[in-house]
Amino acid sequence: MTILATLLSGLLWLGGTGLHPVAALTWFAPLPLILVSTRVRPRTALCATALAWSIGQGGVLGYYLGTLRLPVPAVAGVVLLGVVSATGTILLARVLLLRGRIVLAVLAVPSLWVLGEYAASRLLPHGAWWSLAYTQADVRPVIQLTALTGVWGVTYLLLAVPIAVAALRASPRPALTCLLVLLLGTGGWSAWSLGRSPEPAEPLTVGLVALRQPEDGLPIDEPPGRDLLARYAARVEGLVARGARIVVLPEKVFAVTDTTMPVLVAALRQTEAQVVVGAVRQRAGRASNVALVLKPGGTVATYAKQHLIPGLEDWLTPGDGEVLVDGRFGVAICKDLDYPGLVRRYRARGVSVLLVPALDFTSDGWLHGRMALVRGVENGLVVVRAAAFGRLTVTDPGGRMLGEATAGDAELLVAAPTSGWGTVYSRTGDWFALLSVALLVLAVGAARWWPVTSGSSGRTRPRRPADRA
Repeated sequence: MTILATLLSGLLWLGGTGLHPVAALTWFAPLPLILVSTRVRPRTALCATALAWSIGQGGVLGYYLGTLRLPVPAVAGVVLLGVVSATGTILLARVLLLRGRIVLAVLAVPSLWVLGEYAASRLLPHGAWWSLAYTQADVRPVIQLTALTGVWGVTYLLLAVPIAVAALRASPRPALTCLLVLLLGTGGWSAWSLGRSPEPAEPLTVGLVALRQPEDGLPIDEPPGRDLLARYAARVEGLVARGARIVVLPEKVFAVTDTTMPVLVAALRQTEAQVVVGAVRQRAGRASNVALVLKPGGTVATYAKQHLIPGLEDWLTPGDGEVLVDGRFGVAICKDLDYPGLVRRYRARGVSVLLVPALDFTSDGWLHGRMALVRGVENGLVVVRAAAFGRLTVTDPGGRMLGEATAGDAELLVAAPTSGWGTVYSRTGDWFALLSVALLVLAVGAARWWPVTSGSSGRTRPRRPADRA
């Protein structure tokens, strides 16, 4: 039975996490382990959970090691973080279920995983990229919760529901009560959120285009760069002729210097639209990953990417500030959207639309496009994102995908709203992570000091030493 539960949970995590998750599988993945954990020794439950999570990570190891070129110790650390979160959650749920503390098991134990994700977002140089919440990005009723709690509330729900389901057989009344509270609370919030609409404003037609390019920018004073610039100029002109008033190109399309910058501006500037193009800019012996906003009057606003990819972008100098265009448009670049705090700062300054040149690595195009969608829902923003090797996406403040295309030789023309709405999360930040600290203290205290309830989890005898966590 333990072997079967391990394999089943491992396969469910394999399909329900990673670069192309099946959202429904994520909900079921912990369930077999929770069910079997109350029937086996703690050490057995620990080993089974660790093995199951490791199986589930099999789909992303090649991405970590090959695509991102992370060192083996870093990859081992990421896997270990998941192992600790998974085993801690299962073992703590096991103890509380055996003690008959069903409400605490359901409502407090998920906080352990939440705090693992939150700690990773604060301590590791990758922001809030490691979260189960992104698996639900295409499930709009669920992802609305991020406007209240950030990604932490969705992760909480993904663990609380299977714990409640696991407790139904032995303790149906408290388990069902908790399950109904979770589902009705989430459903009520989602219904209200999905019923919202932006303040009336004239929609804006945005264009996105991504042609084939190298990863680090073509110098426009060399033939390949001039050819790519000419092809982009033609596509931009075509989108503007069809009504686009903002056109977004990918990250690192060109490499420019102060000498060649006028060539880029002259080729792409439009009299009726603003053009956002990613470039590597060389200046004073330093290189920066920038987004250039070319305005109709000929002026150029420059945003420098603040959050660079460790290892892959160490040769670049990070930026240190936000850039607003016309008061309501904010500019970010690719990995910047892994950091919710940056997006909240934009929202606090009145931004309602984010313009995002991006790169991606082909296989992770879906994931990064959905992470951008989640940032938009968290803060009530429209997100316009053009990735060179991923997806072109335009999403509204409620998480609706208004347009999507796969990069390579692709373009989009989308009428997007220009107003959003404030959210609880954009105003209060990571309050749910702080609440999770209190919940975890309650859960650990109950596991350590509260006695076993007679007949809990199907057991009517006193606890054996093997039942102790």
